[in-house]
Amino acid sequence: MVATKAIILLKHDLVNRSLHFFFYGATILLLVIAYDIRIMPEEKKPNYPINEPIVEFIEKLKGQLEAEKKEEMKEREAEIEETGESMALLYEKVRNIIEYKDDHLIKRNAIERILKRNLLIELRRGDFTGQFLEELSMSGYLEKGETGEETKSKIAKILAKYQKAAQAISGFETKRWLVGMASCEVEESLFPNTARFALARAMFETVKERIDIKKARKMRPSEKNIQIFLAVVRSIAKADNAMLNFVLFKLYLPEWFRKDIQEKEWAGILQGLSELISSIRRKIANPVSVKIGVALRKYAVYFNIFYETALQNISKIDKIVANPESLNFAVQLAASEAYDREMRKFWKRVKRSLVFLVVTKIFLAVAVEYPFDYYIVGQANMFPIVINLLFPPLYLVLLSMTIRRPSDQNSALIAKGVDEIAYGRETKPIAEIRLQEIETFSDWTLNLFFVLTYGISFGLAVWILNILNFNWLGILIFLFLFSVINFFNALVRQPVREMLVAREKEGMVGMFVDTLSMPFVRIGKWMSVNFSRVNVFIFLFDVIIEAPFKVVVRFIREWAGFIRRKKEEMI
Repeated sequence: MVATKAIILLKHDLVNRSLHFFFYGATILLLVIAYDIRIMPEEKKPNYPINEPIVEFIEKLKGQLEAEKKEEMKEREAEIEETGESMALLYEKVRNIIEYKDDHLIKRNAIERILKRNLLIELRRGDFTGQFLEELSMSGYLEKGETGEETKSKIAKILAKYQKAAQAISGFETKRWLVGMASCEVEESLFPNTARFALARAMFETVKERIDIKKARKMRPSEKNIQIFLAVVRSIAKADNAMLNFVLFKLYLPEWFRKDIQEKEWAGILQGLSELISSIRRKIANPVSVKIGVALRKYAVYFNIFYETALQNISKIDKIVANPESLNFAVQLAASEAYDREMRKFWKRVKRSLVFLVVTKIFLAVAVEYPFDYYIVGQANMFPIVINLLFPPLYLVLLSMTIRRPSDQNSALIAKGVDEIAYGRETKPIAEIRLQEIETFSDWTLNLFFVLTYGISFGLAVWILNILNFNWLGILIFLFLFSVINFFNALVRQPVREMLVAREKEGMVGMFVDTLSMPFVRIGKWMSVNFSRVNVFIFLFDVIIEAPFKVVVRFIREWAGFIRRKKEEMI
């Protein structure tokens, strides 16, 4: 009996061990499949031809990362007093609250703001490079060790060039445009990102032959390529107008960026500058590049996720790209991490938008409404005022909660798209862009109905507000805030929506809501763009507060350094 039990236990043990080794072996097999590039011998790997622009981009990225590694190894000798630095950091945080900018534009915007104050307001004639770099360091845009003599010399030449140009030309708009170009050139010099430009070039080379522009007899091939490249830069780099101007400025006037410009050349450059600026602005305003950009949105996702994949796996990216299955796995992993990072950024943007709206829009609107009711109407109706104060931020939070993280199916589609661009397996046209298209009766009807939606949406809102006893000023303030909130909701969720390659399923309810909200979004965009030019808070900070504040900060920093040296002498 005992022997029988022992045999049974032995059989069970053997079965369990067999199952254990089976699952262990299966796990190892899956890992081998997932990381076959590490295990498969070189001679057994199939050889897949890789798209040439992709190869060039990978080499550029490797070079940039290697250069950044060398920079990190250099000794950092510069010192900045912490007292002045902390005050400048606090100021920058407050300043960035009152002017909403995307994260990737904040640094260049700060450079432009400092240059604008020095070149257009204070009209600096002498060298202010040291002060300029210290201000960037104290504000948190430059590391303390990045303000050495080599950097100062490089930036001094750039600033001197623009100072000379600003003194030689007339017209405030031209000077302001030059300050924008100076900010782009300084940013490019201080924070070079050659890999990003190589990525844009790789995308341009991949898609340029697959964009078909109909009825483009008057458009020369060079003009077509410029419009495609502008669309690519918009899609890949999320460039603003200043960055797009800078791209074309470098293309049409390469002499400007030479180290030594002769006086004869300098006079010719300045003479034709106004005409060149007008030509660049016309090219950027051309609606063709916007239409191309819409068609290229999913390709921008493919290239951006490939960039993330290469960045995360730079040491073995050549092996990964050489094997489509490994590339597919790595791309889906990078896409998943990009979703998580973008969702964190999304909620950060929501918080910034709330603070921005409360500080610059809501309190200002309520500050106008209450005195109007009290002194003009004779009675302050608190219900509309409370609605205008509380409803906009609550509505933005409610809309933000409807955003969803992209799915694994979306990752699979991105991986398929990356496969397409990496190996050049697809040659069919991406899009057909039609110029001077003659509207059909159907198009005319749809456009008419779209115009009517403005009356329906705003009429419905006014009708509801009248029922709630809003006066005409309260109605105007509510419509203003509601439009701005809808635009900001579209703005903060756009980066997440742009990662969606899979087509979204829209029901009747979603279509109805989009139809009613679209007029508010468009009006909100128009008001945000135009009212930002006359932002009272920005004027107060840039013209009245910033200049004297920075003088005080510099004095405090120098005084702190003076006291520290005196203490050291005493010891």
